[in-house]
Amino acid sequence: MKTRLLMLMMVLSTISFAQKTITMMIKENTVPCVGVGPMDCMQVKEGKAKTWSNFYSSIEGFKYEPGYQYKLSVIKTKRTGNIPADASTYTYRLKKLLSKKKVKVPVATYLNKKMILTQINGKDVTDGKVYMTLDNTTHQMFGKSGCNRFNASYKLSGNNIEINPMMGTLMACDPESMKLEQDFTATIDKKEFEIHTTGNTVHFKDIKTKNVVLKFNIPTESEIWSFIDGKKWKLIQMDHTGMDYGKAMIRFDVKSKKVSGNGGCNNFFGSFTTKGNEIIFSALGSTKMACPDGNATSTEIKMLSHLSNATLRFDVAEQTLNLYKGEQLIMMFGLER
Repeated sequence: MKTRLLMLMMVLSTISFAQKTITMMIKENTVPCVGVGPMDCMQVKEGKAKTWSNFYSSIEGFKYEPGYQYKLSVIKTKRTGNIPADASTYTYRLKKLLSKKKVKVPVATYLNKKMILTQINGKDVTDGKVYMTLDNTTHQMFGKSGCNRFNASYKLSGNNIEINPMMGTLMACDPESMKLEQDFTATIDKKEFEIHTTGNTVHFKDIKTKNVVLKFNIPTESEIWSFIDGKKWKLIQMDHTGMDYGKAMIRFDVKSKKVSGNGGCNNFFGSFTTKGNEIIFSALGSTKMACPDGNATSTEIKMLSHLSNATLRFDVAEQTLNLYKGEQLIMMFGLER
């Protein structure tokens, strides 16, 4: 009997040693991190910790909702036996939700906006060939580096940004564009910066010296539409196919909010409104001429189908106007001089 009681006490002591109740604070936003693979991590303060740390595990019974700061009572248990290499040393189980407080999460003004490079290492850049966007949802940076298109993941922590290795296309361009691309890539790839904004200007500063290394400008909506307005934009790519689409083109009248053009055979007309980086097309109509050219007819059917009563995202890159459905580039128009 005494032996059994002693064994029971030893088991209870082991359980008590391996398990404890802790207080845990959960931050209102997650951050990109790498565990077994790329993931989003909650940020936590365990016990009396003063700084936030990434949390690579999960809490059984707890449902996280961004925008709220939590205080939890959590049962933390040390795993025993053979622990898988990709598993945490501890398991966590919610004991009690102590508080849940709504917190307004500020979004940096430069996120999800096209930024055009205007200065690199003190040298002015005026041709608009380098631009990028920091997507706050996917944590991806993408754009054009002078000649080629590129993308990279990034990690944002307060005013600091860490750029992961860049990937891009491998086209050859004119020597000037290639030199600019080499300088830009060498300056930003796999680097960390401190970001500061002044109006529509975004400064990337060296972490140590605080010198401005890169300077970008965010075009205002009025500047973008002033550039688009009234010009003839000729269709040069549709559904990933670049070719000569004949008469297919589009033109916007910003003042009247009217859109017009040619689908390849017939003229079309309609209305549009804008909301940020979106164009909402409506009330599209066209002439009804028969077109003997089968390719022109096919182009027209596809083009008007994309535009009819649609909401499309857009951006302007140097001499092109690009229209997207979701993340897919569906039409590219070149500025006709």
